[in-house]
Amino acid sequence: MRKRARRASILAAATAVAVTGTFMAAPSASAGTSEIANPGFESGNASWNEKVTPFAGHPINNASAWPAHSGTGKAELGGQGLTGMSRISQQVTVPAYRVPVLSFWVRSDVVHAASASSFGFRQLIVEATAEDGTPYELHDRMNKAGTDGSYEKVTVTLPGAFYSSSPQKVNISFTVIEDAANRMPFLIDDVSMEYRFKAIDRPVVIPGGIFRPIGG
Repeated sequence: MRKRARRASILAAATAVAVTGTFMAAPSASAGTSEIANPGFESGNASWNEKVTPFAGHPINNASAWPAHSGTGKAELGGQGLTGMSRISQQVTVPAYRVPVLSFWVRSDVVHAASASSFGFRQLIVEATAEDGTPYELHDRMNKAGTDGSYEKVTVTLPGAFYSSSPQKVNISFTVIEDAANRMPFLIDDVSMEYRFKAIDRPVVIPGGIFRPIGG
C-alpha cells in the first residue's frame, strides 16, 4: 500500500508541474509480428515512443556517461533529480496461437546514501497493455535493488490474456517514476520478443493400455 501511495503522489506532483505536458514521440512504432524493432536503440528512438514529464530530454541516447549493454544506444530512464516520470514504449503484434515472451537487459546500480532518509525514490515498471486497454504488470523493481554496475537479463512470459486465436496488438512499455532525490537511472537495452508455441497436454496410449497426458 505504501509503494502504491508513493507512486500515486509522485505521478500527481509530476502532472501538476507539467500543466501543458512534455511529450516527445518517435515515428510510428512497427506493428510487425517479428521481433521488437530497433531492439538495441542503435537507430536512436526509431520505432519507439518517448514520454518524459515534467522535464525535457530523450531517454534513448548514446551518451557515454552510462554505457550500453551492447553497441552504443540504450534507454536511460530516470536519474534526473526531478520528481516525475520517463517512459519508452513500442507496439507489436502477437501472432495467433503464440505465447509472447519478453526479454531485456537492465542495469540499476545500487543507490548509496548517508542515511535511510536520504534515499531517493525510483521505481521501474514494465507493462504489456492489451488491445482493450488493460495493462498487465510484467516486472517491477524499486530503488534499492541494484545490479552492481553490470547489466542483468530479465525474461518474462506474458500472461494468458495475450494468447489468442487471432493476432492482437500489444503495447510494451518501460516506465520509471522518481522523486527529486534520485540521481540514479535505470538503463534498458537489447529488448526482444519471442513467440512460442503453447504446450498442450493431450492423452497418449502407452503399450499395455495405460493412458497418461503429455507433460503430466
